[in-house]
Amino acid sequence: MKKLHGLIQFKHIRTRIAVVFLSVVVVLQLAGLVPMKFSLTHHANKIAENQIEIGERIFVSLIQHNTQSYKQAAQVLAADYAFREAVASADIETIESALSNYQSRIHAEVAYYVSEDGAMVVSTANSQEAYRKVDLKQASQQFNSGKLKFDIIDGKPFQLISVPVKAPVVIGWIVLGFKIDNNLANQIKQLTNLDVTFIQKMPQKSWQLVSGTLSPESGNTLIHAISGIYREQLSIHSIEMDDKEYHLKMRSLYEGANGESLMVVLQGSVTRFVQDLNTLFLTMLFLTMVGIGLLAVVIWYIARKLVQPITELADNVSEMTQGNYDQEIQINRSDELGHLGKLFNDMREAIQQRTRRIQRLAFNDELTGLSNRLAFMQGIGSAILTHAESKDKCSVIVININRFKPINNTLGRDFGDDLLRHVGQVLKENIYAAHDIVARLDADEFAVLLHHADQTRATAYAAKINAILDQPVHVQGQAIDVRTGIGVAVYPEHGMDEESLLNHAETAQQESKSKKTEWIVYNAALEIDQSETLTLISDLKEAISQNQLLLYIQPKIDVATRKVLGGEALIRWVHPEKGMIFPDQFIPFAEQTGVISDITNWMLNRACEVLAEYKRQGLHMSLAVNLSTRDLNNIELPEQLAVLLAQHGLDTRSLKLEITEGSLMQDPERAETVVRKLAGMGLHLSIDDFGTGYSSLAYLRQLPVQELKIDRSFVMFMDKNVSDASIVKSTIDLAHNLGLKVVAEGIENEGVLAQLAKLGCDEGQGYFIGKPMPEKDFSVWLERWEGQDQVDINVDIGDDMRFATNPLDPVLDEKSTLKLNS
Repeated sequence: MKKLHGLIQFKHIRTRIAVVFLSVVVVLQLAGLVPMKFSLTHHANKIAENQIEIGERIFVSLIQHNTQSYKQAAQVLAADYAFREAVASADIETIESALSNYQSRIHAEVAYYVSEDGAMVVSTANSQEAYRKVDLKQASQQFNSGKLKFDIIDGKPFQLISVPVKAPVVIGWIVLGFKIDNNLANQIKQLTNLDVTFIQKMPQKSWQLVSGTLSPESGNTLIHAISGIYREQLSIHSIEMDDKEYHLKMRSLYEGANGESLMVVLQGSVTRFVQDLNTLFLTMLFLTMVGIGLLAVVIWYIARKLVQPITELADNVSEMTQGNYDQEIQINRSDELGHLGKLFNDMREAIQQRTRRIQRLAFNDELTGLSNRLAFMQGIGSAILTHAESKDKCSVIVININRFKPINNTLGRDFGDDLLRHVGQVLKENIYAAHDIVARLDADEFAVLLHHADQTRATAYAAKINAILDQPVHVQGQAIDVRTGIGVAVYPEHGMDEESLLNHAETAQQESKSKKTEWIVYNAALEIDQSETLTLISDLKEAISQNQLLLYIQPKIDVATRKVLGGEALIRWVHPEKGMIFPDQFIPFAEQTGVISDITNWMLNRACEVLAEYKRQGLHMSLAVNLSTRDLNNIELPEQLAVLLAQHGLDTRSLKLEITEGSLMQDPERAETVVRKLAGMGLHLSIDDFGTGYSSLAYLRQLPVQELKIDRSFVMFMDKNVSDASIVKSTIDLAHNLGLKVVAEGIENEGVLAQLAKLGCDEGQGYFIGKPMPEKDFSVWLERWEGQDQVDINVDIGDDMRFATNPLDPVLDEKSTLKLNS
């Protein structure tokens, strides 16, 4: 409702009144017209369906009438004494002559006689193939029951009439065949006003047109439509043909044991009924619009008269709305509007007095002259908007003065105020740029916003402030030692909005103050309650042994060929009481406590089990597993991996190991030793989240890695952000020049995938290809992905929609995409 109210904003009240009343009238009219439109369309379809049903009954009646006429004509020949004498004496020449004469007389295409025992068959010249279709038992049943019989003889459809020859018992049968052609179809159309089409299907062939009232082009279109729907159990079918909607009914005339079929299709246009009813609807719509137009004029006139006094008052207060409070409002009325004008004058005077004070207090701290919390929050918001486009980083630093309250109580409030002003001045003098912001948030708490500062520059500023304040501070001629707690949060790593950035910086500052360190950079582990942490650590150890951990796989493909190469192994923890726990909730303290090594061992073992099972199924692929900092410091890791691969019968190409730049830099020498041993075994090594760490290119070049993974933050919007595309292109060129393959994360639409292919990216993964999914669903996703080439799928992808190739993909929130070491 708020959004709707925001849309209905008008300059004048009279416009709003007119629009509201007119909208009510329009809605009421539409409430009647829309159901009427649907009702008329439904009625048109019903008329067309009734016409089809009536046409079908007429068709059956006509065929039965023709059958009766043919049967009576054939019975005349069967009752002819001379014909029966010829049959009794087996005079074949006489029988053949009689059949030929009678065939010509009643315009039959097929005529033959067959004895009751089937020993004698006599046919006319063009009926020699027909006698093979005769079934004496069926002929008798048809004659007695009066059922219609159709058959396909020599590839052509016929209606067959069988009558017995008695002397006085049945001694044989006369069979006449009448060709189904356009004459019959035109006759039915004249009676029903429906198009009639006869179609047949021969063994190992498609449906083909036999005869009918449609043109050959329309007939072919009809056959194409029928091929897809003729097995559907519907009485009436709807199709589009020649840009018109048709109802059709199919009636089977003959079903042969060897796959032959004959069918009649009655079709009638729905469009002509819809057009007639649409004319009525358009007439009513026109009359409705004329009425609404006249009503709009009346409503507008009445609304204008009602709001004219308010307009006069609005004209008088327009100067005040522009910030001019010196002009007194002039309104000469004694009613409610006159009283309102007097109140406006009183309000004008009060506002004039308060505005000056508000302007001083709104964005500034009175004591220090620095920005206050409100101004600081607005500054962070503006910085985020700016850096969201440029992908630049900014930092929020919170500084709290230790033991300020005892200083204030002991040396006096004036001394405390001077100390606060001095600290604020020190912070302001050492900022990097003039547009950086220094604010006083609370009594002894300050904050600094550094616009173009990553974690390195932010911690350098914190170290500098700490060094300055580490020296005795002289206030009112007295030296005093000042100690601070400093917390740092960096956009976007530690928050995407002003509230989260400031809160996280304050969390880090409190940790710094409690641990008495110079400064602390925020991380997610600081948010976890210590008692909860101890409980989760205990539960996590049990989760590994109790098989509560799950292996998820996010697919990876060759960007150029779109062939599936494998996937990335990700971890999930299903806690028996807390439910799904995401990696960012337990990986940080798992790394701190050493439990991460057990998790890695579980991941590697489970990944090898899955790969071995896939190998037994004939599915050859690779899985990538993330290694943590502790894993890279484990000298025994290469030997453990060798045993694991041998145990599951896997070669080193089945397993990929992903390491982050940050984990390499914790203990570079030891990490390099482990990495070289892993590479020496033939294991494929990949640098994960490339571009977000701090390793140098010179150090990267020395490592025996084969692959770089570009972080998803650079890939997701590269089709819309030129700078992101440039970074990705430069990274791909750099990696290829170093002889490395490139994997792009965060592919979320077709445009990004196509752009990466043009840039020469080797592999890719992301929601467009497939979300992280349970291992059991991967083979289903793979079958569907590989089947895309054989299926023509027409999908309209909106801007706000991410395409998922597998409907089995689990619905996960943003946290669920975190990796093992995220």
